[in-house]
Amino acid sequence: MFRSIFIRMKKRTIILIIISTILIGMLEINFNCNKKIEENIMPVLQTTVPILTNISTLKPSKWKKNQLVVIPAIWKEIDWFNRSSWPLWLREGLNLTNNSLPSYHVHLYQRIDPNSTYPYDWPYCPNVHEEAGLYLKFIYEYYHDLPDKMLFIQGDVHVHSPYPIETVQCIRDDVHYASINFFWNIERPWSFWPRDPTDNIGLMYKCAVRLLHLFGFNGRAQLNPEGKTPRDDNVVTAICCAQFYVTKQRIHHYTYEQWSSLYRASLQPYCTTELDRETPGKKGIKWFGGSFEHLWHVILGLYATDMPAQIPGTNTDPCHLFYPSCKGSPCSDN
Repeated sequence: MFRSIFIRMKKRTIILIIISTILIGMLEINFNCNKKIEENIMPVLQTTVPILTNISTLKPSKWKKNQLVVIPAIWKEIDWFNRSSWPLWLREGLNLTNNSLPSYHVHLYQRIDPNSTYPYDWPYCPNVHEEAGLYLKFIYEYYHDLPDKMLFIQGDVHVHSPYPIETVQCIRDDVHYASINFFWNIERPWSFWPRDPTDNIGLMYKCAVRLLHLFGFNGRAQLNPEGKTPRDDNVVTAICCAQFYVTKQRIHHYTYEQWSSLYRASLQPYCTTELDRETPGKKGIKWFGGSFEHLWHVILGLYATDMPAQIPGTNTDPCHLFYPSCKGSPCSDN
């Protein structure tokens, strides 16, 4: 009797062990399946949320893709009341003619009326520091939505470049910065301009050092790499005079904060001292704009301050930046 009872209990124990083992196995399988499902779903969720966020915040660009945008620093070089008298390149870029749409667009600022009333009904830019103030205004305003390609030119563009629009159309596609002028300033010392009597250092040199510092450079080392004395006797060699092509990528070489600091500096009454205070619209040395004129090749071209002398057929010759077979190229007979 006891033996039969023992056998029945043993069988029940074995059955319970088997059932428990099966249940534990089923639970483990279910846990692993849920874990795999979670692992597969989470990456999808993680990638979907940013995509939806980007779509919701994405705004269409103001500019046509890969279209050249020309930014002229015009003040009183045109008769604002008589638009039909404006240069053809300007009217075509503003779609003020009956001609077919040009391959470029002009973004026109006026520097006369802060209220932009007729005939100055164009975006306003303060008239400070010659062309540099306007260039900085555009970059500051559109840094987060820049055109792919830009041409910054002065109000009287033909003084230094007879065919600016034709010239820029011939720049190679892989070039990020190029001057459209071909007149060189050769080994011009910073002491060419008046010095600050308090420390006997050139005012233009001091302003240039400050501007480079705002871009994150060691300004003194950039202008005086060999540690010469006096330090403002160092020279600058570059193509004159602040008319250049540049891409969005090259402007983005610097942060928005850096460009903003330069734009805010352009609105200050002087660059480094009361001695370099400028009167907008009046004749006289333009310390801030003049410094930029001698630094654009450093800032956007990423060249040395004292560029190597031009030797035809080498990479010191600007012609290697242009397609020679292009009609209008400054480096061909076309």
